[in-house]
Order: sequence, then C-alpha cells, then structure tokens
Amino acid sequence: MDLNKKLVVLMLVTVAMLLAAPLANAEPQTLTIWTDKAEYAPGETGTLYFVFYNSEGSALTIKKITIVFEDWAAYRNDQWEGNQTIELVPPQGVASKGIYANSTKFSVPNDGRAQTTQVRITIQTEEASSIGPWPHFISVVQTPRYMEQIVTLFTLQIVLIIVCSIILAATIFLSARKPQVAWSKEPT
Repeated sequence: MDLNKKLVVLMLVTVAMLLAAPLANAEPQTLTIWTDKAEYAPGETGTLYFVFYNSEGSALTIKKITIVFEDWAAYRNDQWEGNQTIELVPPQGVASKGIYANSTKFSVPNDGRAQTTQVRITIQTEEASSIGPWPHFISVVQTPRYMEQIVTLFTLQIVLIIVCSIILAATIFLSARKPQVAWSKEPT
C-alpha cells in the first residue's frame, strides 16, 4: 500500500514538471494581433489592433508599419489597394521589454475580393531593416445567394400556416354546433 502512494506521488510530480517546463521556456510573443469582431460582412469596416513587445535586449525605434491584406490586393483607380502603411513621424522608440500599441481601420471590399484573408504586419526599425511579418486572419462571412428570397418564403409559409389554422379551427367550431330547431306551424 505504501508503494502505491509513492508511485502516485511520483507520477503527479512528473506530470507537474512536464506541464511547467513549456511555461519556463516560453518566449513572449513579439506581436499580438486581433480585430474588434470575429467576422465581417462585405463592405463592412473594422479595426485591426496590434501590440508589439520588444523582447530584444536593447531599445528599438519604429519608423514604419506595413499591413498587407493578402487576398484584397487589387490595382484600381490608378493605385494599389489592399495594403496600408503607417509612417511614424517622429519615429517611435520602444525600450527593451517595452510595448508599442496601435490600431488601424480597414474596410472589407464589397466586390468579388470580399473573402477571408491573411493579414501580414511588418515593422521597420532604424536598428534592423524589418521585423516580421506576423500573420493573422480576418474572417469574412459569405452569405448564400438569394438569402432574402429564402427568408421571404419562410415568412410567407408561416403566415399561410396561421391563416389555414384559423380557417380549420373555424370550420371545426361551426360544424360541431348543433343547429337550433325552430318550430313553426304547418300551412293548412
């Protein structure tokens, strides 16, 4: 019995060490990216948030941040769409183990490019040429074609079921009533 207790304790200690080992060796993520919503519809606008953590041993100076929406890129109206560049004037210094937080607005295209896309963020610094890119996905909901007509048909079906139920109830009610007999004299 004493051996079983020692074996259980040894197993628990081993599992605890295995679970704690990745936490001790984990390097903090350098860039965290998220959006204000989980999904977007075509033509909708959103906000892309990002926080840069300087895990280097020395300070960095951020000059420019490039954001590329992979599947939304297109050459329209004599310019490229689907990317954004944030120029930091003056450049923003980030101390060692410090953070830099920013956000930017984006619009989901309302044409055929409106699909789930990968976003790549690259940070250019004065000390290094560029850091990144870090990927993130923006999910775009694709509504089925003719969805309004399907909703209209379901609404019409519900209205017809209600009307038919009322007619059926009235028919049953009227057929269950016994007619009153009216006594009258027979003509002679």
